[in-house]
This record gives sequence, structure tokens and C-alpha cells, in this order.
Amino acid sequence: MDPLLASWLAPHEIWEIAVSPDGSLVAAGNAHLIMVYNVHTMQQIYEPLEGDSSIICVIFSPDGQMIAASSRQLVRIWYTRTGQELCSASDHQEYVYHVTFSPDSRFLISGSHDRTIRIREINGGQLVTTCTINTKNKVYSLIFSSNGALLLALCAELIEVYDASTWRNICRLHRQATGPTAVCSPDSRYIISAAADGIRVWDLADEVPVDIPFQRQEGSIVCLAFSPDSKYVATGSAEMIRIWDASTGALQSHFPHGHQDRMHRLDYFPDGKKLVSGSPDRMIKIWDMYFEGEMILEPNIEPKPEVIATLGDVVLSLSTRGCVDLTNQLDMATCSDYPISSGGFGDIYKCKLFNGMDVAVKTIRIYVGSNDQDRKHLKYAAKELYTWSKCKHVNVQPLLGLAMFRGQVGMIAEWELSGSMPEYLDQHPDVDRCVMCVGITEGLSYLHASGVVHGDLKGANVLISRSGVPRLADFGNAKLKESTLKFTKSSTNEQLTSQWAAPELFEGSSCSFETDIYALGMETITGDVPWPGKSERFILLAVTVKNQRPERPETHIPTYSEQGDMLWSLLQWCWGSNPEMRPTAEEVKGKISIITKQGLTSGEVEMGDV
Repeated sequence: MDPLLASWLAPHEIWEIAVSPDGSLVAAGNAHLIMVYNVHTMQQIYEPLEGDSSIICVIFSPDGQMIAASSRQLVRIWYTRTGQELCSASDHQEYVYHVTFSPDSRFLISGSHDRTIRIREINGGQLVTTCTINTKNKVYSLIFSSNGALLLALCAELIEVYDASTWRNICRLHRQATGPTAVCSPDSRYIISAAADGIRVWDLADEVPVDIPFQRQEGSIVCLAFSPDSKYVATGSAEMIRIWDASTGALQSHFPHGHQDRMHRLDYFPDGKKLVSGSPDRMIKIWDMYFEGEMILEPNIEPKPEVIATLGDVVLSLSTRGCVDLTNQLDMATCSDYPISSGGFGDIYKCKLFNGMDVAVKTIRIYVGSNDQDRKHLKYAAKELYTWSKCKHVNVQPLLGLAMFRGQVGMIAEWELSGSMPEYLDQHPDVDRCVMCVGITEGLSYLHASGVVHGDLKGANVLISRSGVPRLADFGNAKLKESTLKFTKSSTNEQLTSQWAAPELFEGSSCSFETDIYALGMETITGDVPWPGKSERFILLAVTVKNQRPERPETHIPTYSEQGDMLWSLLQWCWGSNPEMRPTAEEVKGKISIITKQGLTSGEVEMGDV
């Protein structure tokens, strides 16, 4: 599996990125804005925070209560919970390249190209300067040791080390590099810096270089991050993310980050299980430090065999792999007594978390017997749910976590107030349906690239977020390409939605990438179900015996429109009788992305309802 856990597109370029101390939020800064995202929903929690100009640095306070940023001569602090500005200061004479909080969150320290470091106390909504350190070089970055005893300042080719109790200079380390590419290990033992000839290491206690043989890599290192346990160092270059053993220099893992522009920032999550990266290509990506379900381990440590015999074991197993166990966060008093609806493999209940968030609890019907085969199915279910939980994309409904719910495994997702796509189109008839189709196709393309077959793609299973973004949901017959994600194997039969079903499904074939594409072709912009008013028997005969397909809806795809024939040809390609001749989701995405509302407007037909 791809180590990419989640990704989403920000409205602006990403130059700085930071993770909150509890791992629930990501703050991303660009030219003059800071966007704060909920990691689980990938949605902004409030309107962007406005800086003075180019945001150079973003950081959370160690207690998680504040966000600080620097831009030009200004430093500014906001409350994390509300986004309200707390205080600001503008007494530097040149660009402020970095800010950091003291470990107790009482002080904000800023470093500037004016060759000064300013220590300010956060007091009663004001920043009060208590000390100014004059350096001989421009300051690029500031780092506190984890015990708070030392302040490190990256100044051109030097690392200046200060005693945090007196602010006196203790020593200077020559790092043969410029720019803010150095990190201090959380255990305050090492400083690691990127240099032209590779990675350099210093022992902070002895103030001497340490000869750790890091393998030389192609391309310069643009960002560094230490894992919270100080065991690993992550480096980012033009194309790759690499994970190194900090004590031996051994390369543990590497993978392409896929950003379309230079990756500016890497940051570990507090649990050490995930990394986040940001780039001017506007993508925010979260990476899993478990590969193929296994954590990056030291060479001589073997993972213990895992026993999964109960539904509770499924939740426990997944919670150790980054899936959040929300069992104790569900406010059971708010949960509906009866299902709001039933999906292909379970029932859906509406509940609240104790933080007030409305959520949908989707129970999974998994039969648990006592024999070895039943336990084997249960272990497969755990493995496949984990893979499914990693499928996170702006056009795929995110999984917030799992829970034991009334004796069943429950998948927790945000309750989408805008409802399903048909409901949303009824309420918003003027929405650009071509844009909606692009979003749906991008979501399906992502699932297929992750090896996941949706299995029940239709309008009712496309939910609309509060910001109007379509999200694929209710994977009623979902399965992995290699090992089927069929809870039906131990519970119920695969459900068939005839209006969207490909011919081979009527003949007993299983859901596949190709049947998803057939159903995707049925997601036209008409707002009506395929074969409206026709019985299942009629549809079966029409599709399998007569090889018929829906007629062209001239109102929505007019013959004399600029792009009508292009869209109609694409739909017919998706509906091909031979599954192997249908396009891939990526091919559909390439075609549908150039079709516009204006391109489907005919000179003879009014398209106000498209």
C-alpha cells in the first residue's frame, strides 16, 4: 500500500505547516493566511487567520492553546480554539524568520534577519519584551531543547547555543550550511543539520561533531523532522521522503512524496506514527509510518503475532495502527434507538460525540463464530478495514474512527447535514453539476489507485459536505482488489442496485473496478436515477438481453452543444458491454475535467437547470 494516509487541496500555496500537540489539528501558512484544519475531517475549523504579509513561520504552543506566526517585521498570536487574535508585536527591523514558544508556553521567542533574538513574555493579552540578544549573523531558525534548558539559534553557517535561564551564549557550532535545515532531538541529545555534503550531527552535551555514517543522498535536503521518541529523522528532498535511524544513520525507508513543487515542510505527529508535508502545489499530505500494516522497526525486533478472536480485538488492533478508537467519546444518550437508514453491509445511526460533533455510526455486520475459519475471516476484516481507513481524500467521506457500538463494530463518520447528492441538487438546482461530476470522478480514481472497489456507486451514496464538496460514501459492497473486503463473506449477500448495475453483475460476477466505471457513467447531470420508472425485470432484460443503455437526455446533453457529443461518447464508453474495454477512472477524470457547464449549453436549448 501507498504510505499516503490522507491528502487534501488547500485554497492557497503551502509554505509552512505545523501539527498541534494533541495531533488533531494542522496549521498551514501561505502568503498572508493561516488555515487550520481538523485532521480527521480535513476541513477548516474556522475562517483563515490573516497575517501581515508573507507567512514565514507557523507554530503551536506546547500547551496547544495558541498559534503563533511571523511575517516581515511582525509576530502574532491567536487562540487555537476560536481563531481570535490574542496579541502581536512589530519591533524587529527586518524579516522575522522564525518564532518559537518556551516549553511552558509563557514566552514567545523570535529571530530576525536584523541579527536580533527577542524574548517576549505573554502577559495579559500583550507581548512584553524581557530580553534582546544581539547576534552577529542573520537568524534563520530557533529551537528549544526538550528540557527547556537550551535555546538554539541557526545563524548562517553557525548554530548559536544559549542558556535559557540567563540567555547567555554557551557555544557556537559550525554547520557548513545556510538556511533553516536543522533540528534538535526531543531528548536534547543531538543536533542534526543538513549540509551540502549530507547530514551532520553534533552531541549537545559534549559540543562536538558525531561521526554517524548517514548514507549520501541525491539532491539537497530541504526539510528535516525528528520523531518524538528521537529514534528517527525524516528528511525531505526534491522528490523523496527518507526515514533514517538517528543513532546509526541507516536508511529505514524512503518513498516519493509526489508533490508537484518543492516540499517546504515536514512535521511529525505527536504519536510518531504519522508525518505531514506541505508544498506550494497546495497539497497537504499525511503519511503513515506503518508500512503494509507494520511500523518501521529496529532491525532485530520482530513484531509479535497478533490474535484477533473478537470484535473488540478488531477495534483494538486498528487503534494501534492509527485508527482512532472513539468508543469512549460517543455520547450514547444522543444515539438514535433505531437506524436512520440501512446500507449494503450494516445500519446507520445518528449520534453525537462528547465534543458536540454530529456523527454517523455505521455498524458492520460481521458474524463471529468459534471455529478457525470464522476467526480467519475476522482477521481479514481487521486488515481490510485498516486499508479502507487509509483511503482519505477530499472526495471520499473520511473515517473519523471506530467504536464498539451495541455489540457491533461501528465506523464513525461526520454527519453530513447537506445530505446526499440528489437531495442537494433538489435544494440547490443552480449548482454546477459538471464540477460535481469531476469531484466524484476524482474520488473514485483515488479509491481505485488505492486498490479499493466501491461496489455501490450511485447518487444516494455521494454525500455533500458543508462546503458543497461531493464525497463518496457507504461502500456497501466495497472490496480490495487483492483480498476482498466482503463482510458478506460472513454475513449477508452482495446487494445489487439494478439501475446502476453493469451487465456482468446480473450474470453473477462480483463488483470490480469495471463495474464501478459502469455505475460512474450513470452519474449523469440529469439529477434523475437511470431508467426512471422501469422495473428491475425490465432493466435486467434491457441491459443483458437487448444490450440497451439509457437514452441521451437532450435537455442536459444537447446534440448541438459544444461538448455534448464529447460527454455522451464518454458515457457510452463507460457503458461498454465488454468490461475490459471500459475506461479507467483516471481516463474518465481526464475527459470529464474539461467538460463545463458552458460547453453543454446549446443555442437551441436553455440550460439554466444544468
